[in-house]
Amino acid sequence: MVDIKVDNYNSFSQALKRFKIECQQSGLNSELKRHQEYEKPTERKRKKRLKAIRRQRRKMRKIARISSF
Repeated sequence: MVDIKVDNYNSFSQALKRFKIECQQSGLNSELKRHQEYEKPTERKRKKRLKAIRRQRRKMRKIARISSF
């Protein structure tokens, strides 16, 4: 739960901006997006596998960049 306290000297736009930042940092946006529609277990596994592949490629590129120096 995100809680923002608004003082008399803060404007609404500043409070809204702080609220959006707090929501993003807490992971609320990604959680809501994930629960918007049903995802089949096979799709979940596929996305997880693709994410791991991308992470591995990034890691290999980083190693290749470092070793070229």
